[in-house]
Amino acid sequence: MNISKNATIDPSAVLGDNVTVGPYTTIGPDVHIGAGTVVGPNALIEKGTVIGENCRIYHGASLGGDPQIVGFKDVPSFVHIGNGTTIREFVTVQRSGHENGITKIGNHCMLMNYAHVAHDCDIGNHVIVVNSTGLAGHIVVEDYAFISGFVAVHQFVRIGTNSMIQGMSGINQDVLPYALVGGWPAKLVSLNSVGLRRRSFSPQVRTAIKTAFKILKNADLNTSQAIEKIKSEIEMTDEIRYLIDFVKNSKRGFSK
Repeated sequence: MNISKNATIDPSAVLGDNVTVGPYTTIGPDVHIGAGTVVGPNALIEKGTVIGENCRIYHGASLGGDPQIVGFKDVPSFVHIGNGTTIREFVTVQRSGHENGITKIGNHCMLMNYAHVAHDCDIGNHVIVVNSTGLAGHIVVEDYAFISGFVAVHQFVRIGTNSMIQGMSGINQDVLPYALVGGWPAKLVSLNSVGLRRRSFSPQVRTAIKTAFKILKNADLNTSQAIEKIKSEIEMTDEIRYLIDFVKNSKRGFSK
């Protein structure tokens, strides 16, 4: 291990093999940091935070702090961060607002400078959150989502897998999987074509999803009618089934 003599580490913290901790970083009680993780200078990792292996935590990051809830009464709660995730400068990730609750960030994510992840968010794997984007409480972000910079996301929103949100957007409804959305408030722009090609989605699947989006955007159809039309006109691939299930289970409605 390479631990700066100027770091402050609680005796109950558990650090794995080959962990690096920079100067003036503070690591609180009952923190667990996995092998090979590098924590830069002036970071704050608070009580009960669990960080996986081979992560990179940069200068000034603050992980595991109290949730920003008016009248919050202190209860034990946690932040869990998966393996291979990068937390850049001055990112804030706050612990759950519920007793024994967990704010989760998955494996191989990147949170860029000044991104904020509020209490009780559940972020999947391979998610990218760009500079100065704010995620309010209880947001679910599914695998391989890309959220651009200066985006504001309303609490309880669900952001679908392989979706992309354009910069400076306001998200107050769910974001469909495989979609590109943008604007204030955000609208469904198109298929996330570039992202899906990079993830090796076949041309046939991309075309099917794009057709489903056109049906969902049709102002002459309500959601139930749109779903029935999709079922009758489009082959039921795994992706189309997932899209239909997402729409059926949307609690806030979705951007379209």
